[in-house]
Amino acid sequence: MGDNPKYDEKLIVGNKEKVSFPDQKRFHIVARIDSGARSSSVHCDEIWEEEMNGKKVLCCHFLKRSKKVVRFKQFKRRKVKSSNGQVESRYVVNLKIKLGDCEKTSLVSLTDRSTMNYSVLLGRRFLSDDFLIDVSRSYLQKEL
Repeated sequence: MGDNPKYDEKLIVGNKEKVSFPDQKRFHIVARIDSGARSSSVHCDEIWEEEMNGKKVLCCHFLKRSKKVVRFKQFKRRKVKSSNGQVESRYVVNLKIKLGDCEKTSLVSLTDRSTMNYSVLLGRRFLSDDFLIDVSRSYLQKEL
C-alpha cells in the first residue's frame, strides 16, 4: 500500500466500528460495516410525518430506546432492497456521521432494525472514497 498515495489516505476500518451522529447527539453507537450493502441504514422505533409551520417534517425515535423525538425538515421516500431481497419504501435523510477522524454527511434510510444485531449499518455509499475494510478485525478506529 505504501506506494499508492490513494490507499495511504484512507482509514482502515474493521467489520464493526463505533460511530457518532453529532447532530442528533448520539455517540459511540456500534455500526456494522457492510461493503455488500449499497446504502446505509439506522434503526428508528417509530417514524411519522407531521405538519410544522405549514410544512411536512419527518419525526422519529432515533436509535434504540430513545424517547427523544428527532425531526428532519428534508427527507424523501425511496425504494430500498433489504438484505432478504424484499423491496420496501423507506424514508431517507442526510445524516452527519463520524467514524474515527472522518466526519461526513451521507444519505441514510430510517427503518426498524430491531430484529438485526446492529442498529446501524454502513454501506458502500458512505464507505467509498474514504475507507478500506479489514473484515478480520473490529474497532480499528479510535473514538474521538
